[in-house]
Amino acid sequence: MGTVRAWLGPNPRTGTLHLPHARESAAGKRRGVGVYQIDGLLVDADLFRRLRVRGQARGSDGIADLRRALTLVTGQPLDQLRATGWTWMYGGDRIDHHLICAVVDVAHIVTTHGLATGDLDVAREAVAAALRAAPYEEISRLDLAAVTDAEGHHTQARQIIDRDVCNRTDDDGAPIDLPPRTLEVLANHGDWLNHRREAS
Repeated sequence: MGTVRAWLGPNPRTGTLHLPHARESAAGKRRGVGVYQIDGLLVDADLFRRLRVRGQARGSDGIADLRRALTLVTGQPLDQLRATGWTWMYGGDRIDHHLICAVVDVAHIVTTHGLATGDLDVAREAVAAALRAAPYEEISRLDLAAVTDAEGHHTQARQIIDRDVCNRTDDDGAPIDLPPRTLEVLANHGDWLNHRREAS
């Protein structure tokens, strides 16, 4: 802990250590026992949440905040945990699942905005972030197909729909029924749905 304390150093706003000695932390003083508690650090997950809230509150003016939030996504949330630790995270409220959903939601908003405004580079960047966080998420795959289609790669878009959405199977190899929302999206893209019917 001493090494981590030295790495983090003092909080420039307060002058106190980011990682106080266990008995000097706020939690340690409350409980009367040594408790390690980091004060005043903003981790990427918290920054993502703040940017998301601010971006969504500002409507179309908040797209820049949402795009900035997506730049923080480097992979699946919390996927580099050591094998023998972090068991507390797998019970109750799953932080990693909440973060995956948040990334997919933000990416979908930015992708939809990019498609609506004709900014396909922005749409493609958003889809890439979603796929980094949630490579098998259906919304991300549908967005990928929509961007690919908008870029003029219609056959490739239909292949994404066939391979990654319509023809998925469970662990036993049985077909997975599509949720109503996915069927609605496919119905709005008649060429995708017609292609699917022709292929079946």
